[in-house]
Amino acid sequence: MTASIGVGEQPRRTAHPTEPLPADPTGQRLCEIFGHYRWNVISAEQPEDATAKPSWTTIKTHPIRPRALWDKWQDAHQLIGVRFTHDTYYALIDLDAGGAYSNAEGVAQIRAALETIGITRTLLIRSSWSGGLHLYLPFAEQVNTFDLAVALKECLKAQGFQLKAGQLEIFPNVKVYGVTSFTEYNAHRLPLQPGSGSCLLDDALNDLPCSLARFFWLWDGAAAQQDLETLRDAMTIGRDNHRKRPQRRSHPVDTWRHNLDLEITEGWTAPGQTNHLLKTIACYGRVFEGLDGQALIDYILRIATRCPGYEQYCRHQHDIEARVTAWAKAAEKYYWPLGTTPSRESSAPKNNLVPFNQRQSEDAQHRIRTAYRELEQAGTLPDQITARAKAIAQTAHVSQQTLYKHLELWHPYHQEGVINAETSFSADNEAILVELCQSPEALEIKGLHPIAPIMKGRALPQGGASSDPNSFTPERGVRGDESVFPQPPDPDHLGFLADVADICHRQAERLGWTAVQMGQFIADQFEGKRRWQLSDDELMTLLYRLQALEVD
Repeated sequence: MTASIGVGEQPRRTAHPTEPLPADPTGQRLCEIFGHYRWNVISAEQPEDATAKPSWTTIKTHPIRPRALWDKWQDAHQLIGVRFTHDTYYALIDLDAGGAYSNAEGVAQIRAALETIGITRTLLIRSSWSGGLHLYLPFAEQVNTFDLAVALKECLKAQGFQLKAGQLEIFPNVKVYGVTSFTEYNAHRLPLQPGSGSCLLDDALNDLPCSLARFFWLWDGAAAQQDLETLRDAMTIGRDNHRKRPQRRSHPVDTWRHNLDLEITEGWTAPGQTNHLLKTIACYGRVFEGLDGQALIDYILRIATRCPGYEQYCRHQHDIEARVTAWAKAAEKYYWPLGTTPSRESSAPKNNLVPFNQRQSEDAQHRIRTAYRELEQAGTLPDQITARAKAIAQTAHVSQQTLYKHLELWHPYHQEGVINAETSFSADNEAILVELCQSPEALEIKGLHPIAPIMKGRALPQGGASSDPNSFTPERGVRGDESVFPQPPDPDHLGFLADVADICHRQAERLGWTAVQMGQFIADQFEGKRRWQLSDDELMTLLYRLQALEVD
């Protein structure tokens, strides 16, 4: 529903589309501007002495509904106040009666300072019969509440104003994170309540004809004149300066608390963050609030649903209670209230890797035995070793690496007790494996004396008449014109082969094989050969197959 409100009319801002608004158009405007955050409102009875300070109390039991907010505003015997949420259409500056700035000159100075950050129009009212002043700063669009608070604080401090209670206060305030508990923005009373003494003022602090409808008409006119581009630049600079300010040294617990508080305050910034934030809130509630059971669940639910970005980015709003309950139970098992005796189970051994590996090994051996038996009974167990290893590995769902650790379960040469116990790499086994993987020593290089009737090693001069490779004469021989036959072994090539053999050795160690297992693998892959019998190409093939086992 849109009401006609005259010059400077702004689009209707509905904070809670699921909650019915008051029927009165002015009441709707009140709820749309000041009713964005419905939790922890403040309330007080109108004091008999109109100039006395009200006894404010916070309503923590339930959120206030829009129609209830409007009803309380109309009650001349009751005062009502609200707090800010993560985005806002306004700010206000509170100048207490008797303070240094609660006069026409002070207001003019503050207005001049605000213009430096793009706030060019304000609304001045008397807040109550006590004579305090509220300077409202309305905006046509929502802005980030915390960034606005920092920008206002930096602006006024830079202009020499002293911000302190009883003198000059900013709403929204710059919240302090992680000092005492999860904090909310300070609350302020609503403007122009009947019987409260609140009214519009001119620049000389004289009363003006006053009604809530006229207040909103002026509000919209002022909001339309603000320089939001300049304001947003000031907000960005203020926020950056606030973050870069040196922090005092703190205890690790204080740092932990600050970090949790910061996470919660920032809220959702994109989809996919629900579990992380629920865990963070649960941790804070358990450790620093000392909550458990239903109290912890209620705390997580209340904080999460009020975090910035919840409605926009949380994709689990339909089952948020179930997720909150799960994280609350998890937090109770993992964390304990600060200052109490740890409740997490800590008697279990810190390293249970060995028992786990044992269980994995026993399970693999069982599957190898079962696969061997099934293949044998079906008559499909291959006789050829490589084919047998492949068939068993596929049936048992194990790797070749694992299979060769348990040769006694499937290999025909090891099932008959030819080789019994398998041990890890002892010094003797390692020496055997090194011997297996190393190339045999090169033979002594000596001159070769060819038999004259069979081969002639004498070369003709280069470029001679008989240098044509297609020609043949008894004097020339079939080996060409080079006089360096036979050639000695290439030292670089021998070094390369030694490196390959060393890599094979290290690869076998990485696989956890004994020297016996390595020797058996070579024999299976290369028709019964031993390592020193492998050709250069076969040695390269061995390295490739060893590396392939690790990948499997």
